[in-house]
Amino acid sequence: MEQLLNQLDQNLKELYRKAVDADALLDELAQQGQGKHQAIFPADSLFRVSSPRFLPYLSETAEQVASIRLTQHFNTATLELVVKQLQLLHKTLLEFRTALSR
Repeated sequence: MEQLLNQLDQNLKELYRKAVDADALLDELAQQGQGKHQAIFPADSLFRVSSPRFLPYLSETAEQVASIRLTQHFNTATLELVVKQLQLLHKTLLEFRTALSR
């Protein structure tokens, strides 16, 4: 269990820096009058939160990992959700960076 939690924590750490950088870029785009989206992910996504920035989504996922760590208990559905959220964040951040580099 500890190894699994450490892997989840490592993913969160990797995503944190990328999310901070992406949010800074989104702030710059907003100041230039661009990037007027309401949310990164649609309302029917894997996340409860809705935000035009990445960090709130990452925070939601981190809270779930922290809850698992505190209780030392999880069900398969919760773990699957966390893993899918992490994968979606990795994929979307990569796509965002790729789109901006063009």
